[in-house]
Amino acid sequence: MEENKFFKLVWRFNGLIISVAGILAVGLLAFATYKLFQDVTRERTTRNIVNIEENAEIKENWKLGQFSEIDDGKILMLPLNSDQSFDRAYFSKSSNSTRNYLFINTDTSEEKWLFNHTDYLIERSDKLRLGGYNSKEPIVAILYQLVKLDSDHDNRLSASDLTTIAITNPDGSAYEELIKEVELIVDHTLLNKNELFLIYQKAGVSYSAVLNLNSRELTKSHQLPKVGL
Repeated sequence: MEENKFFKLVWRFNGLIISVAGILAVGLLAFATYKLFQDVTRERTTRNIVNIEENAEIKENWKLGQFSEIDDGKILMLPLNSDQSFDRAYFSKSSNSTRNYLFINTDTSEEKWLFNHTDYLIERSDKLRLGGYNSKEPIVAILYQLVKLDSDHDNRLSASDLTTIAITNPDGSAYEELIKEVELIVDHTLLNKNELFLIYQKAGVSYSAVLNLNSRELTKSHQLPKVGL
């Protein structure tokens, strides 16, 4: 009898353990399912992508970003950013990107946009000055990398598209396009106040060039050697 009671207690204990384990397993499965559903249906945010799909239902909000000072605050440069949001079957997606710049002259109160439209994606804008970004030297020009066309035909303007390298004066005037159908600006540096050394990639080939900031002409442009050659 005592032995039967002992085995009954063991079976009950084992049953209790199995029940608790089952409840925990169901709870973990439910939690994992909830997290997976939350991840699939959450809003996804990207940067530097402009949706140009004609049939897509896109909500677009515009706002000015924080300004940067040029020429000791005499010129203010403000980015105009777009926030596109659109729904897919199981999730919402939004994308933030810079589409234009507003230049304000604080001495004359003149206000001028870089472009009279918002058709382009501005991937980057670099203020050129001797000594690099933290230098106290005056800014001599602004270099831009723009996506103007959907070159890969995916209904997006993004980093996967070919870009255009352009330049302006520090106040946003005298806009000029220098090189088109560029894949990447590798790096750049000012050699002096009048010359910009630039390395870029085009059609899978890397090039170096020197830009005369006064004439806006590319000089000493050549293909960089390949490894082992």
